[in-house]
Amino acid sequence: MKHQLLKFSLIFLAIFVSCKSEMTNPDSLSKKNLVFDKINYYKYPVSQNDKPFKFKISYNYENQKPYRWLELDSAGKVMTDYIYEYDENWVQTGAKYREDGTTDFSVEKVSFRNDSTMITKWLDSIGNVYYTMVDNLNKFNKTYRAEFIGDKSHGFDSTFYTREGFQKRIFFTSVSGKVYNDRSFEYDSTNSNNDWVIRRKIMDDTIREIQKREIHYENDYIADNGRFYEGFISTREWSENVFSFTRDESLLFFTRTSDWVNQTPYISKLKNGIYTEPEQITELGTIYNGAISPSRDKIIFCTRSDNELTIFLANKKNNHWTDVIDLTATSGLHGGYFHWLNDLELCFQSEENNGDLVIVELKENKLKLTDKLDVLNTETGTEFSPYISSDKKYIIFTRYLEGDKNNQGFFVSYNQGNSNSVEWSKPTRLEMLPYGWSARMINNNAKFMYTDGDNIYTLKSEKLNLKTK
Repeated sequence: MKHQLLKFSLIFLAIFVSCKSEMTNPDSLSKKNLVFDKINYYKYPVSQNDKPFKFKISYNYENQKPYRWLELDSAGKVMTDYIYEYDENWVQTGAKYREDGTTDFSVEKVSFRNDSTMITKWLDSIGNVYYTMVDNLNKFNKTYRAEFIGDKSHGFDSTFYTREGFQKRIFFTSVSGKVYNDRSFEYDSTNSNNDWVIRRKIMDDTIREIQKREIHYENDYIADNGRFYEGFISTREWSENVFSFTRDESLLFFTRTSDWVNQTPYISKLKNGIYTEPEQITELGTIYNGAISPSRDKIIFCTRSDNELTIFLANKKNNHWTDVIDLTATSGLHGGYFHWLNDLELCFQSEENNGDLVIVELKENKLKLTDKLDVLNTETGTEFSPYISSDKKYIIFTRYLEGDKNNQGFFVSYNQGNSNSVEWSKPTRLEMLPYGWSARMINNNAKFMYTDGDNIYTLKSEKLNLKTK
């Protein structure tokens, strides 16, 4: 029994290390910067309607250093989550990881004996080393031999590569000389960037899996299904609701929930071109929705109780959101689903007529109503979650009128005046979009973003056919 447990743990570690090695060393033949890829795993043989039984999603920084990889089951639940750690010179110093059923991350430390030998140590909860792995690296910095050491050596992985640098064969050899988990890969398709797209996994001369890979380059961290940072910002375990960015898009604010009324606010920071692990804003407790200011020093948010929305303003001081002001008490206004036009002017949903869009000014911790936007609002429908372009050429918002599908979804209105004298046109529905809210443009207006209440999505803004010229 003890031998069997050891056997299965070693097989797991071998799979774990092979995944790690493949991400740590991107294909040196690549001409473009690979920043995001997703491997879809299918049982062989594959029929037309078969769905993957699991996924592996990997993210790189813009400098090609790996940031994170996740394995998810067929339902999108995270089974393994691995985050790399580096020093100021981008030399890997360790990682943190968690597996299915755990909420806290475990720790491993990484050091280099020399240019061709990497040492990884797994630590227990009090910092003691309980397992060590020694990676021997080839001239392309890829692992060709990895030894596993507990109280003594348990054996080692051997990895062979194709001329293109793809994994060709991997197997584990125990100290007694027995070979376990021997698998090889045959590559059926590559793209114009010399990255593999389809491969077959073979064990005992039998095809076991077909693995199909979607690949994204440069600054595109969006999966083909449109989910924004699938796996750790847009998740299947929580619903991601409203979101907003600072002016320079260096911070992403969003809420996450399993209870619509009580949502948890998060911030994700942009580092070397990628949004990183979201951090909960504990000082705000639970909220209904909110938005971060362009200059990143304020968050306006609301709470919901008995269908009444109370508005608050949180100011950032000494790196904490501790200065919270009740704007409903100072101004008498109720509402939510906010958009900052600038640091002093906002558009949001007031509670009049089941929800109307209004413009307000924020001065001396008070809100002053400046425009009711009558041309955009209906008497019985709900208008909410506005986005106004920085040049005020258009506004995109969500409308919901019960029982009328023509008045459910995203609407756009164009400014027939100018930025100093705005005259909004009669809104028209953006029929190419599904129902959602929290409209936003990012990346110099190249991408449009929204949420359907479960995930955050993005697509190329050109697909909206906006009349902005």
